[in-house]
This record gives sequence, structure tokens and C-alpha cells, in this order.
Amino acid sequence: MAVTTAMVVTLIIVLRALASQYYAYYGLRELQQSHQDSMVRLVAEQLDEKIENRASVLRHMAHQFAPALGNRPSDLRRIAMQMPDLAGTFNAVFMAGPTGELIFSTAVPEGVHMNLGDRDYFGAIVHGAPLAVSDLLQGRLTKAPGVVLAVPLRGPGGELRAVVGGVINLSLDNFLHELARSPVGVTGSFCLVSAGPQPRYAMHRDSAKLLTPARAVGETCGAERPESLWEPIRPRQPVIARYLLESNGWELVAVLPADEAYAPLLEARHRVLAIAALSLAIAAALMWLVMVWLLAPLQQLHRAVRRVAANPAAAAELPVDREDEIGELSATFAEVMHQLSEREAALKAAKDHAAESEKRIEAIANHVPDFVSFVDMNERFVFVNQAYARHFGLPAQQIIGLSLRELWGTQAYLASRPYLEQAFAGKAVRFTRESPDGSEYMQVTCQPAWNDAQDAIHGLHLFARNVTSERQKLRSLEAQTMSDHLTGLLNRKGFDRRFAEALARADADGRAAALLLVDLDDFKAVNDGYGHAIGDRLLIAFAQSLTASVRKEDAVARIGGDEFAVILENVNDVRAVERIANTIVQTALAPVVIDGQAHAATVSVGSAIHRPGQGMSVSELFMRADMALYEAKRHGKARYAAPLADTPA
Repeated sequence: MAVTTAMVVTLIIVLRALASQYYAYYGLRELQQSHQDSMVRLVAEQLDEKIENRASVLRHMAHQFAPALGNRPSDLRRIAMQMPDLAGTFNAVFMAGPTGELIFSTAVPEGVHMNLGDRDYFGAIVHGAPLAVSDLLQGRLTKAPGVVLAVPLRGPGGELRAVVGGVINLSLDNFLHELARSPVGVTGSFCLVSAGPQPRYAMHRDSAKLLTPARAVGETCGAERPESLWEPIRPRQPVIARYLLESNGWELVAVLPADEAYAPLLEARHRVLAIAALSLAIAAALMWLVMVWLLAPLQQLHRAVRRVAANPAAAAELPVDREDEIGELSATFAEVMHQLSEREAALKAAKDHAAESEKRIEAIANHVPDFVSFVDMNERFVFVNQAYARHFGLPAQQIIGLSLRELWGTQAYLASRPYLEQAFAGKAVRFTRESPDGSEYMQVTCQPAWNDAQDAIHGLHLFARNVTSERQKLRSLEAQTMSDHLTGLLNRKGFDRRFAEALARADADGRAAALLLVDLDDFKAVNDGYGHAIGDRLLIAFAQSLTASVRKEDAVARIGGDEFAVILENVNDVRAVERIANTIVQTALAPVVIDGQAHAATVSVGSAIHRPGQGMSVSELFMRADMALYEAKRHGKARYAAPLADTPA
């Protein structure tokens, strides 16, 4: 009976362990897969963002090349080498003509003739694409994998004048090389598969596999394992997540080996087996003792049952092996106690497993660089990760229990309140929050947390990311597009924006504003007689003189070849405008000495005044100033003129 009972108990334990293993395996696999998918999506979005940033840099380079497009290839190459955007962004840049003929490349010696007309990215630009990303390429000399980004350089009429491209060597230190060396977990890895009819590895932990063929569907970075019926018992298949890049259609694959993914499950199994073996040995010994006391009287059963009420372990003394009513009653009672014990043990194991899962999820959140938090329906923090706590300089436990208003401050809370109300109403919301001094920008995402029945919200998941550097880069690029490359003054685009803003402020403040149009007299003769280089130096010198002739708060712009404009705000009277204009005319009478040669640079100035409530548009005001400038030219140049309505009484 002892051997038979032990075998039955062993079978039950094995079956329960297999069932628990089965559900635990699939639960853990689902959790790991969800985490892996989220991580791959996040990394892929970061890769798309880095490619788009490089595309923006390339467009900026093309804009800088536009004025010098007619220069010699060596001059264009020198301009490219001097661009600060090249370092750390591209390994090489190049320019090709509309026919595909290479004009210059920072990676190709001068004098080497190449034609890029047959390249896929060149064809895409020719057919009107604003940005082209090449398929995975192999360097002809280095044999290293690479990719080319290309943008068009178009003329005023939209015609294609050149194609500007940047080369990224994927084997050198860059964002992909860093990702290839970054593990997934501890032992996992990333790989990147190119698109197209013949996909290849663009990134792989094993450098020998770079540029080797890969699968278009179901790629596993070479980590696939055959699936077996015993997978829940002995996991072999890794956890694999994939995500397509939006920028070029390449597939990012993350692989986490089964040994690491299911390590908690395997460790728990070993512990359960050890406990089961020990429990089985103890149970066998107790069964043997019960067999010895098989003929114990009913009083023994009575005492044993009373002891069980205070100590469940006393159930081992019950005479369960008797072939009479006592034995039947003892066996029934012992079975009930055994089931209660098993259920209690199972409940404890479930609680322990849930606690471990919660700790694992919390550990994952603490390793994420973004700010992760959860607030309840009273807008009080229930959880914050370590990055969130470090940002506010407080321990996480001290933040828990605070309200959003208490931690963020009243001003930031009130600014975010409309978005929070939408999220509490059940809508996912994303918004950007700016610090009061404008030094920091946070992109905040609010996700409502629904209950299991999906019919009620019990809090909000808040995810925040610092996007200050991205905003600063965009502002820097925007500032560069507003400046004239020769004089450093505002260009026409910057002038139009500043002029519109000045008129809007004038109407709002109830103060007048004025526009001065300044034109160099006979500047064409300087260019024709001395060359454009002397003319450019004369323009630079005049720009400096013009800036020094106006007030600090006034805006100076170069709106044409030899045409300049000055925006005067807070104009008290017409005489102030006339005084500044005459100062400009008189200052320009002094000759400018360039290379020992004096050059005259007289100017004509026309003005127009905008008064609040006048209802004059930007174009009308510009036309009035232009007509006044024409009058100054017509009356002998080197003078100032104003519309009759703007002259002092």
C-alpha cells in the first residue's frame, strides 16, 4: 500500500507540475513577447528618427550648395568638407548632375569620373521623390555594408539641378553599429534585414554574416530552433520580435535566447522538483508509520482528529490503511486535508508568481530612460520609475501619494489639465509641455487604464520623454534658413516673417512702424569693373555700415542682390524715420577701401510708415516704400525720399 500510494502521489504531482508548467510557460512567453515587441518598436522608431534627422541635415546641405552650384567641383568639395553638419552624420557626401554624372564626392579623388544614373536612389529623385534611401550597398573598396540618402537640389522653377547624397558606412561607429553591439537582455541580439527582392543582413552581431542573404519573411537572425512537443517542458525556441522601419522598409529583428527568456521558469521548476522529491520522501515515511499503527483503536483516530484541528501536520498519524470503517473515515478525512493543503500551496505559489511578475515589470520600467508613472482617479501617483524620480530629485517612495498639482506645480498642472480631462474621459492623448523658462520640452502621453471588463477607468498611465534637444536642433535649422549666407543679415524669408510680426505688434501696441528700402547706386558697375569678389566684399562692408546706422532693436535684411531693407518699430514721429534714413545715406558716402582701392557705394533710400488702424497690408506698405525709393533714384540718387503723406509738416 505504501508503494502504491507513493506511486499515485508521484503521478499526481507530475501531472500537476506538467499542467502548471504548461500555463506558466505560455504566460511567460506572452509576457516576454509583449516586452520584446515594445522594445523593438521603440528601437525602430528611434532608428527612423535618426534617419529622418540625417535627411534634414542633407536637405540643409543642399540648401547651402544652391548659391555655389556653378562653382568648380573642387570648390564644392571644399565647401562640403567645411560644413559642420558632415562630421558625425555622414561618412561621405557627394553631388551628381541631372544626368547622373558625379560632380564631386568627399570619398572619391578629384578627377575620377563616375555616373550614378543607374542607381536606384538616383532614379527615385529623378522621378520626383523628395527623399530617396538606397537599398543595402556594398562598398567597392571597403566591402563594408552601407546605405545612401539622397535629396534633390531644384531650381526656382522646380527643375532638377543636382542630386545631393550622403553615405553611411554601417560597419563604422554610428547608430547602427552601436545597436549591433547592444544586447537584447544579456545574451540576445539585434539584426537588421534589408528590403527588396533579395534581402540581406545590414546589421548582425556576427560580422561574418553581414551582406549575406536573409529571409524576407520570418527572419530569426540565424537563431531558429526546431519546435518540439516538449517545448513547455524544455523550451528551445527563442523569443523573436520584428518591426518594419518606416523610412526604408527594412526589418529590425530582436532575438532573446530561450535559456535567458525562460530562466525564471526553469529555476522555479528545479525548486519545485526538489520540494516534490523531499515531500514524496516524507510522505512515504509517514505512510509507513501509518501502516505500523493500522490496528490502532478508534480513540487514536479521535485524538488524531482533535490534534489536526490545531496542527494540520498531525493528519499523518491518521490510520488511513485500516480495512474497516475507521480506515475509510481516516482516509476520507486525510484526503480532505491533503486537498486543502495543495490548494493553499497552489494559492501561495500563484501569489509568489504574481509578485515575481510585478517585480519584473517594475525592473523593466526602471531601466527605461523615459519617464513612466501611473496615477489613480484622484490624480495621485501610485507608481513612478527611477528615471521619473531622478528628474524631480526625490525618492520614488516620496513621490507616491503626491498629486499631479503638488509635484508638477500649479502652472504646469493647469496647462496640462485639458489633456488630463480627455484621458480620464477614455481618450489617449499626447501633448508637449514646456518649462516656464523655455529650457526644457517634455512630450507626454496619457493612456487611460481600463479595468478587466473594459467598462471603467481606474487611473492613467503617463509616459514622458525629453525632446529638448530635438526642438533646439529644429530651431537652429530654422534660424539658418532665415539668414543671408553672404552678409549674415536676414534673408528675404526672414524679412517677410519679421516684417509681418512687426506690423502685428504695431497694431496691438498702438504704435507706428516704418519700412526703409535701401538700394546701392550703380552697384552693377562695381561687379562689371572689378568682379563679383570685390562686389561681395563691398556688400559685406555696406551691411556692417547699415547695421551700425540703425538702432539695436531695428531689423536689417538683404532682400536682393544689392537691395536692403530696415524695419523700424516703435516710431515716435516722421522725423525719427527721416533722421535714420539720412544717417544711412551720409554714412554710405564714405568710400570703402578694398585691397588698397577706394570704392564709392552711395545709396538711395525710400520709406513708408504704417500707423495703427490704418488698414494697410504688407504688400501695400512695401509698394509705397518702393515708389519712394524710385523717386530718390529719379532725383539724382544718393538721397532719401518718402511718400508725400509721410513727410513732416
